[in-house]
Amino acid sequence: MCGPPVSREDQEKISVAKTEYREAYNTGDVERLLSVFAPAFTDFSDGEPSFYGEEARRALRLRTEELFRRYSVELFVIIINIVVKGDFAYDWGWHKVRLTDRKTGEAADTKYRYFETWQKENHAWKISYIITNKELPPRMLPEEAGRPAEVGAKGAA
Repeated sequence: MCGPPVSREDQEKISVAKTEYREAYNTGDVERLLSVFAPAFTDFSDGEPSFYGEEARRALRLRTEELFRRYSVELFVIIINIVVKGDFAYDWGWHKVRLTDRKTGEAADTKYRYFETWQKENHAWKISYIITNKELPPRMLPEEAGRPAEVGAKGAA
């Protein structure tokens, strides 16, 4: 057998941490959200500058405080897989987000793909790296090699 056995217990702990992540957004709780992240992490969130280390924590705090002031947030997490390798793990899936404007009541839905790495600290799993990007509609690749794929409704690239 190669490597350590898959730890269902660790997968479960990460799944529980993802539940905390979801509930932090759904309840507008910045501290609860930050508790899921390592003290120094890397943030490659869609539409945002990249932040590293303690600066990432500060940027996440400021961004979510503003988000929670302006919107009621409903987050749905769809985990595709959680892979554990000792004290390191990664997972990926989708975050479906509904933002409801607190002033107008207008709602907007966005779906993001995500990839996270996790590190185990004092028996607790924390996000050490997060990448998100908006889910885009699928498109067909060209049938012929060397032929550009169509872009949008306007024509070829």
